[in-house]
Amino acid sequence: MPRREPIFNQTELTRAFAEQNLDAIVARSGRNVAYLSGMNFPGTLGRLQDFANAPRAALVLWPRHGEPVLFVSNIARGLAERLSWIEDIRSYTDYVDSPYATVARDLRSRGLDKGRIGVERREFGVDNWQAFAAELPDAELVDVTDLLEGVRNIKTEAEIALMRSAVEIQGEAHLDVFRTARRGDTEKKLHTRMITAMLRLGAESAHGMLQASTNPITYGGESPVPIDRGVVVRTDYVCYYHGYPANLSRMAVMGTPSAEQEARYQTLLTVHRATIDQMLRPGVAASAVWEFVRERFTDAGFDWNVGLVGHSTVDWWHQEEPMLVPNESRLLRAGMVVCLEPILEGFWHLQDQILITESDPVILSDRFGIDQLFVMG
Repeated sequence: MPRREPIFNQTELTRAFAEQNLDAIVARSGRNVAYLSGMNFPGTLGRLQDFANAPRAALVLWPRHGEPVLFVSNIARGLAERLSWIEDIRSYTDYVDSPYATVARDLRSRGLDKGRIGVERREFGVDNWQAFAAELPDAELVDVTDLLEGVRNIKTEAEIALMRSAVEIQGEAHLDVFRTARRGDTEKKLHTRMITAMLRLGAESAHGMLQASTNPITYGGESPVPIDRGVVVRTDYVCYYHGYPANLSRMAVMGTPSAEQEARYQTLLTVHRATIDQMLRPGVAASAVWEFVRERFTDAGFDWNVGLVGHSTVDWWHQEEPMLVPNESRLLRAGMVVCLEPILEGFWHLQDQILITESDPVILSDRFGIDQLFVMG
């Protein structure tokens, strides 16, 4: 199989190296290893990459000069060779060898043991950090967790194309399930069909939730609660396409909606669209987006108190800094892809995936129209 071409933002990575005067970067988190290497780990290998004490961690060593190296456990080598665009792949024996010590020794062999090394310190875990630092007593180790976040924030055209495919899959899955839902179908049945539809349409994996208005427990798992006439359904799903996510929320009602249901939905939709049009612009503080949503719901007469109205998104995991929360001062930048998700009364929920540009924001997730509350049955 021919190796994939890199799709990450090489310009932003070069800028990060220069900004911090780094000799090398060592990436450990699933999101940065996947981002820099192109290797997305399915299932168990992916979960292990998210645990700081995992015995099967993968790491990327990216020197400022020279070729990068991907370090993986023996069990993951075949997958790495199939997926990664990094040519130099080295494996170690899990539960026996320390990949952290191995990476440190490689830095020494390059003459960088006295260099300035950027490391995802927050992702190492205490024991692994101590093992790594002990091998490099003369190096200047700099935490670059936030720096790499900034690199990932600005998407390339190839990344945006993958996100477009992901949102197309999820939008079509919602249409498929909502169009064929019938009175008496349960949360669990519709959820099963939603996950199945996303996988059938091309997603690598999917997770999320579907909640009926008659179920008071949010994110508690789908139940045998039936979707009878007049019941409203909300969703919050993530599906992945070549490692890149679609994170959408949609709403539907079984049968003709009541006047109150229509009013709630239209209030939510009005705030959602006003926020996109007016606030998802370069230079706007993430906290200002949250404040805009709060003010609009409060002006509409609602007692609104929600901590999160959205987030940036990238490969590997659907939530990425900056979060659209009241204490986040970071600014939105052109090239970010943001999931905006205002929630009203703890249930009414819309979420779209939006590309921030130098001009108007671009809604990537337009396959499923949201002008009206979707009517099922």
